[in-house]
Amino acid sequence: MGIFGRIKGAFRRKKEEDELPIEEPLAPAVSELGEVTAENVKAKMDLMMTRLDSLSTQYATVNERIKNIERLVTEIRSFCK
Repeated sequence: MGIFGRIKGAFRRKKEEDELPIEEPLAPAVSELGEVTAENVKAKMDLMMTRLDSLSTQYATVNERIKNIERLVTEIRSFCK
């Protein structure tokens, strides 16, 4: 065994460390949620609507790019014929 083999062996993980137990996330306690008010619900709904609008815009942009790529592929195919 050369020097690199010894160094490699010194920094290896032990097999026991690889097998970590899987922990399930705990649900938040009722006291952590706080008081539910109409104002809080409206704010959360507004936030969700903003996120949905953002995703819609992103998907529209991706679809536009895909259409451009499809057009370029058809042009390349026509050149190859």
